[in-house]
Amino acid sequence: MNERRRPNLPPTSAPGRRRRGGRARRRRGGRSRLLWPGLAAGAVLVLAGGLALKGVTEPAGRPSDMAGASPSSETGGTEEARKDAPEPEQAEDGKKDAKEKEEKETEEKGTGAGAGEKPDPGSIPSSGPGTFATADGGGDRVGGSGRTLTYVVQVEDGVGIPAREVATEVERVLADERGWTADGKTGFRRVSGGASDFRVRLATAGTVDDICGQYGLDTGGEVNCNVGQDVMVNLKRWLLATQYYADDVTSYRALIINHEVGHFLGHGHEGCPGAGRPAPVMMQQIKGLHGCRTNVWPYDADGRPITGPALG
Repeated sequence: MNERRRPNLPPTSAPGRRRRGGRARRRRGGRSRLLWPGLAAGAVLVLAGGLALKGVTEPAGRPSDMAGASPSSETGGTEEARKDAPEPEQAEDGKKDAKEKEEKETEEKGTGAGAGEKPDPGSIPSSGPGTFATADGGGDRVGGSGRTLTYVVQVEDGVGIPAREVATEVERVLADERGWTADGKTGFRRVSGGASDFRVRLATAGTVDDICGQYGLDTGGEVNCNVGQDVMVNLKRWLLATQYYADDVTSYRALIINHEVGHFLGHGHEGCPGAGRPAPVMMQQIKGLHGCRTNVWPYDADGRPITGPALG
């Protein structure tokens, strides 16, 4: 983020709960009826009066509309009795579509955004209970041959984002060849229980302010921080990014993780090394680029560190 890291707290762990979300499978539309050209009205009456149609069966699980009568169609009864009735499968599909829409809205309620959409800022909760769900499972070790830092990923309860979803993004960032593992020594491994070296915690602005404030940092409801073993990620920044990354929220999330984990690793803030050059990941880019280009990685594709002048 934006503040100098403080001494690490003793390793800890936090049990979590897994959230699940489901989505109904959408059925195909109802069957269309084929009307035989040239069939006279009289023939229809004859058939309705007593001739049985072969190869026509009752839909599975659906009783006949007329007890004891031979069905003349998939809906049962005569053509006159059902000509204005909706197809049963079409009606069923309508119910399923409505249910599917309702489930999707419920699933998106926490942030007010669908996949690939930015949420309405007013829909993002500004405070929460201060309790967290921990992403279950774990990941493989990534990085160099030196120390391995274990971490857990947690999401504050009630924000509507599954902890496992956030964990996937964090794992991707920390495993990237342009990340902190490019030094050839640092390694990371995500765990879900027991002791861990640090925690990545996605939380509402109010909760970030509270936790960071315990160490004397003022995050002002806007920014992220690293304090002790906690990498605190502001939900507002996670969902909206900043003006410089407004069209690339995914990249900004990588900047958050790399910047705050960089503080945990002992790196301080840096300035822009020169106009047109990539901004160091330890630069407080939220405060301006000062002539530099946006960049979210501590190393370039060739393994060279992207740095700038150290700031006091």
